[in-house]
Parts: sequence; C-alpha cells; structure tokens
Amino acid sequence: MSLPQSGVTAFCPTLISSTSSFYQKALHSYKARPGGGRKGAAVLGLHLEGPFINKSRAGAHQIEHIAEEFGENCEMLKSIYGRDLSEVCIVTLAPELTNGMDAIRHLSKKGIRVSIGHCKASLSIGLRAIECGATGITHLFNAMSPFHHRDPCLPGILACADNRKIYYGIIADEVHCHKEALALAHRVYPRGMMLVTDSVTAMGLGDGIHQLGDITFVVNGRRATVSDTNTLIGGITPMNDCIRSLITATNCSGEIALNCASLHPAEFLGITNRKGKLQPGCDADFVLLDNQMNIMATYIEGNRVYENVKRPPAT
Repeated sequence: MSLPQSGVTAFCPTLISSTSSFYQKALHSYKARPGGGRKGAAVLGLHLEGPFINKSRAGAHQIEHIAEEFGENCEMLKSIYGRDLSEVCIVTLAPELTNGMDAIRHLSKKGIRVSIGHCKASLSIGLRAIECGATGITHLFNAMSPFHHRDPCLPGILACADNRKIYYGIIADEVHCHKEALALAHRVYPRGMMLVTDSVTAMGLGDGIHQLGDITFVVNGRRATVSDTNTLIGGITPMNDCIRSLITATNCSGEIALNCASLHPAEFLGITNRKGKLQPGCDADFVLLDNQMNIMATYIEGNRVYENVKRPPAT
C-alpha cells in the first residue's frame, strides 16, 4: 500500500536503533523531499527513534544497538549520529539516561524536535525534559512506564500539558492502544494528540512472514510481532483507519479527528506555513474522503497522486 493510498501526503521516515555506521551512512545519503507532488508523499526529514533509549523499554529495538548514555558534552551522541544533523527533524530519546537533559538542550538548539519515549521516566523527569526543550511524546502508552496513581509517569503529562506546548503521538489501531485508553487520552488533552501509524514495511501486504532490516516479524490480522515473540514491532493499520478508530472511540467529529492527523503534527514540526492547513501560501495537499473515511483521492501540491477506482457505493 502506498502512502497516498492511505491518505498520507507527507511523512518522517523513522530509523530505529542501529549501528553508528548505519546512521552516518543514512544521514549522509538521505535528502529531504519537502514538496512531494507527482513523485509521492513529501519527505519532511528523518525521525531517529533511538539508539538512546532505555533497554528495559526497548520494544522491538535490538538490545545490542542501544546506547544508554550521551557522554559529556553529548560526545556519544555526536559519535553515533555524526555531526551533520541537518536532515533530522525528530529524535526520540529516554530523558533519564546519563546527560539526557544536556542532549535535549543540544538537539533543541539545533531546531530538532525532541520526543521522549522508550523510557522509564517518572512524571518529574518528563516535566523536566519539557523544560529543557522536549516537545513530544512518542507513541503514548507504548514502550514507557505505565500510569500509576503514585507516579503517573509520561501519561500524566497530559493532565498538566495545557500550558506546556506538548504533543503526543498515539497509535490508534486498537492493537497498540485500547479504544478506551485512546478515548481517555483525547478527553484529557485533545489539543496535543497526533495520530501515528507506526507503520512497518508490511502495511497492506496481508498475513505472513516479513522482514524489517535484519528483524523477522509475523503479521496476523492487525498484529505485527517479532518472530517467536509477542513483541509488537510496529503498526500495519493505515492512517484513515486510525482516524476512523478515533471517531468511534470518542464520538468526536470528523474535523476534530482529521486535525489530529494533519494540523497537530504540522504544529509539532513547526511547518504550518505550508502543511496541515488549506490556505493561501500553503502546499495544496488534501485528501477527498467519504463519510466512512474511505480515501477517494489524494492530492499533493495540487497534483492528484492517487484515485480510488474501486469506490465503495455511496451511503
């Protein structure tokens, strides 16, 4: 399934925890394609999800690639990523790691969005990370310490987020996140919700055995798990289905749900001058949907890049 086929007009490719040589090769060869258009969805910049995460919250990340400290003056970060981060727009990290707050300040000063996740951070550490410049939470509820009434950890940030300009990604596929948890997050802090697919290479390919780098995983229905484990490797549910799930879980309007998939991510990335809105001066990116959120057509920079020739009957 292509991204425009699922209604996606722009995205941030994600690199999970890998070797230093892989990061530096990828960062050297990668070039953003901010416009997109007839070539497909726009590529806004890289999301480096790791390797500076907590091993106890690794999820499907390979333990041998994880780095649990940043080093003095962020030297470990510079050694692994390299010094040219011009094509990076998001870094997910665990703020509780040694020198984690220094790393957040370092990356934020470069204009990179820091998102906290794959961590065991307490609420107080999470709030401190925000004070240091973090503006996002990566796939809320997944790969983090869970909510507890004595320490609500990262989920608790939503209750005090109104004045903190925080955005949180959430995988609304009814696998990574129960519909009532989705509804709870939206009820507490709807303004910061960003729907994400967390999609892997198997999206749209059906059940079977698939590969992500050197990780073998199995797709069964809506679940994609690392081979011989119950560990979720990522999502296989397209964005329009995630929008539909949010509407079903919360009974919110289509407009509100669509903002969670368009306007809010654009605000998080600081690109509302061209993405996330339809107004003069912005890219002419838009999607035509029916009332059930089925994709009828996708336009990028005014060019129709996808049309559903098998449209469901009108209702």
